[in-house]
Amino acid sequence: MASAELSRRGFLRVSFAATGGLMVSLYLSPNDVAAQEAPLPPQQPKVYPPDAFVNIRPDGKIVIQVNRLEFGQGVQTALPMLLADEMDADWANVIAALAPAADVYKDPVFGIQIVGGSGSIAHSFQQYRELGAKTRAMLVAAAADRWSTTPDQCRTEASVVHGPNGKSATYAELASEAARKPVPATVRLKNPTEFRLVGKKVKRLDSTAKCNGSLKFGLDLDLPGMKVAVVAHPPVFGGRVKRIVDDEARRIEGVRDVFEIPLAKGSGRLDPLAYSRRTGGDADDRGP
Repeated sequence: MASAELSRRGFLRVSFAATGGLMVSLYLSPNDVAAQEAPLPPQQPKVYPPDAFVNIRPDGKIVIQVNRLEFGQGVQTALPMLLADEMDADWANVIAALAPAADVYKDPVFGIQIVGGSGSIAHSFQQYRELGAKTRAMLVAAAADRWSTTPDQCRTEASVVHGPNGKSATYAELASEAARKPVPATVRLKNPTEFRLVGKKVKRLDSTAKCNGSLKFGLDLDLPGMKVAVVAHPPVFGGRVKRIVDDEARRIEGVRDVFEIPLAKGSGRLDPLAYSRRTGGDADDRGP
């Protein structure tokens, strides 16, 4: 793995979603990421433009952005479990979503957006727990203000804040008010004995879609005018391109271009063939 320059910043962002939901994002960077490096000096949190890890929809659904790809390791369920547990969210209404490419979704330790080294849970365990706890605290603060009471007089369970005298409000009802609350600098995380989801047997969020065929994979993507690029790798490791004979490939209907791309590292060369989506078939079988 190529070394990556680690960010020294830790930041938390909160915004009010256009749909009327609560959106919160959290990114933490450790002060000591490698034994051979000196500890980094403490950094003050910074507020950035709106971005989100959590979106509480008006219908009560809670969308949690997952900053890792799902390769069957269960991360699309495990990371939402951490956040939802601290948030006291109703698991039946939790939806996992693949986060887009953005700095806020970089791995807190690797410093780049990556899946590898069995680091998803190890690196984001604290990150997602704190995010959930802070989101819950903001919802409780909103409820306390609504009922003219104090947060310690409120409790949460299954996406509902309960207050004195039998009062209650759902997270969806409190989302817009909570979004205006300041993000707490520190929060108390649950003792493991308080976990309701972590360490328990729960239904994977992606299992149904994988079983009924509704889950969309990269191969399922089809956008208007989309082109497909095919990479022809050297037949041997470290091989170099001596010459490119692309006359036959260029005569295939739909081929837009054939060109060589130098590798970023190493001595190999790549020979990608760009095929139009409308040609059909397997482009790998049609190259020179």
